[in-house]
Amino acid sequence: MAGARVDPLGSGDPATLGRYEMIGRLASGGMGRIYLARSADGQLAAVKTLLAEGVVSDVDRRRFTREVELAQRVDSAFTARVREADPGADRPWMAIDYIAAPSLSELVRTAGVLPASAVRWLAAGTAEALVTLHREGIIHRDVKPQNILLPLPGPRVIDFGISHANDLTRTSLTLGTIAFTSPEQARGEPSTEASDVYSLGATLFHLALGRPPYRADSDTLGLLARVQRGELDLDGLPKELATLIRPCLAADPGQRPVPAEMLARFRQSLAGLPVSQGGSRWLPPRWTALITAYERQGQDFARGAGAPDASPSDLPTGMVPPPRATVMYTQERERARREQAALAERAERDRARAAQAGQERQREEERQRQQERLREEEQQRKEAQERERAREQEEARRREREAAEQRARERAGRQAAREAAARQRAARSPAAPAGAPRPATARTRAGASARTPARSPGPSPAAPKKSSSSTVVVLLVLAVIAFFVWQNTKSDDGSSGSGGGGTHGSSSGSGGDTVTGAGSSRDAPLSGPTPGATPDPTPDAEDAVFRAVSAGDCLDAHDDGYGSWSADAPRSVDCDAADAYLLVTSAQGGLAVSACPTGPGRSYWHHSGSRPEFGTRLCVSRRFRVGECFVAKRDGTGMRDGRLMTVWGCSKDTVPAGYDTILRITGRWRAEPSYPPGYCAESRNDRAYYYTFEVDDGKTVLCTKPV
Repeated sequence: MAGARVDPLGSGDPATLGRYEMIGRLASGGMGRIYLARSADGQLAAVKTLLAEGVVSDVDRRRFTREVELAQRVDSAFTARVREADPGADRPWMAIDYIAAPSLSELVRTAGVLPASAVRWLAAGTAEALVTLHREGIIHRDVKPQNILLPLPGPRVIDFGISHANDLTRTSLTLGTIAFTSPEQARGEPSTEASDVYSLGATLFHLALGRPPYRADSDTLGLLARVQRGELDLDGLPKELATLIRPCLAADPGQRPVPAEMLARFRQSLAGLPVSQGGSRWLPPRWTALITAYERQGQDFARGAGAPDASPSDLPTGMVPPPRATVMYTQERERARREQAALAERAERDRARAAQAGQERQREEERQRQQERLREEEQQRKEAQERERAREQEEARRREREAAEQRARERAGRQAAREAAARQRAARSPAAPAGAPRPATARTRAGASARTPARSPGPSPAAPKKSSSSTVVVLLVLAVIAFFVWQNTKSDDGSSGSGGGGTHGSSSGSGGDTVTGAGSSRDAPLSGPTPGATPDPTPDAEDAVFRAVSAGDCLDAHDDGYGSWSADAPRSVDCDAADAYLLVTSAQGGLAVSACPTGPGRSYWHHSGSRPEFGTRLCVSRRFRVGECFVAKRDGTGMRDGRLMTVWGCSKDTVPAGYDTILRITGRWRAEPSYPPGYCAESRNDRAYYYTFEVDDGKTVLCTKPV
């Protein structure tokens, strides 16, 4: 009969277990046996029970009970479901759905390898089964082609006899086929979710090429050594499968994708192909033919029409009675069982010591990483303090210069006022008597003698007119002086420029921050220009600093969190320097400047110039580095505002008004259409909550978490 091999029942096999009638024997192992059984309503089941001579030991019964509990925790369309179980019976048993389908190993051996599209379809179904198992805290530990059955609706992961929950004691025996075992399992280290991911990658490689991902030129011990060292041989792997399978086979468990991410990748690889859940669309004809034969055999058994194979030669078994068990055989079996138990106990102790050593190494590495982070934060804090002190000193010098210039202008104004008052008093003094000499004044020309007699005054009626004319002249002089004093004061107090910043947002919320750019102005000269001369305007020193910046330069300034840049003027630094916070995308000068691009991580720096034609506008974008921090505002479980242009001290305990969170950048990656759970996790056991921000016009995503 084409299909699964079912051996007839022997004299020591039970006829029934619970409500199930035994049909034949499917498989036997060192400690257990699996039967094909049928219930009264015609439902087929695979019934697993213990092999025991006499009373079942308490150790074996506890192990079987634990296996039943683990299997009952899983309920997935891609696994075999437990129907009933009685671990407390004289002969403990467990009934599981019978899946009338061949294993992947049999299909590859008899029907050949699969095309890439079929491998991706199988990978998605198997990955979903692993996600379900791991969600329940179960690690399979023996994922391989023999333990994956394939009916037409999709793959089914079986054999949880060697699986375990994370809260249970693990067995440390060498498990599974070596060629599909992860390097850490081959070295006797604890199995993790990453171990199942590695085994799935090796299984998918076997489906595509018909061989394991290792060279086949060595014996078992040689192969074990290759697996321990992760020496892969991936020659012949199709390019369309390399990006899916190769990450699963990383030697470092931390570099492998987590099961949820792996499932998302497999599903994404099927995008654009015809949607079909069944294998008829994906599998080649030779595979579907063998699967169909198994399905028909299962239907025959369910109707009671099928019968187990009598033997390889189809001879009746009743012709030769089975030998009776002897005392020596029983003793040898018991001794072998005790030796196996002792070996398992010794291996368990070795595994526990190795696990403890691994945990201590992880704690030490984490402590070193924490110390390194603290040192980096302390260095950044000191650098920020140095920059702040330098900025404060420069600001103090600028204020001192402005105060000195203001005092000089005030002194000049007072002196001009005194001179005007003196001239007014002289003009208002009484006229000299006739014939008396006039006193010398400041108007005496060079070379004229003070002894020159004054002119005779005119007729008496003209004297009042002369006094009125002098008063008018004095008033005109005072008006001119007042105008110059007012002009100097206006130039000092009213000529300042400012620029605006861009609005910055995040992928998880709306809003942003506004950065005010630096402006500049210069006081008008105390003395007016030389009459008749028109000097050419020239840029001052601050104009020159802004005009020297070009597109592609990097600046050490950043948003200080309070609406200003952290520096008064731009300073170019090496773009690889730790304080290269801004990248200049364009530099525009003169009267005609265009708007800068907006969006998360973009802004501008405007300098009004000493004259309008000397103004400058720098379009800038934020350069993000892992480890830097910025401020944000929470909105429930998300972030509403992310002030991405800030560089905030990660160890600070204050934030600007309107913000309540400090976020540290933990990763900078190429943006994806979606980000599955665990996308930003720094390790497999990382349970922190992360927030993502898309920058660079949506080309880059930042992973952040609160400090």
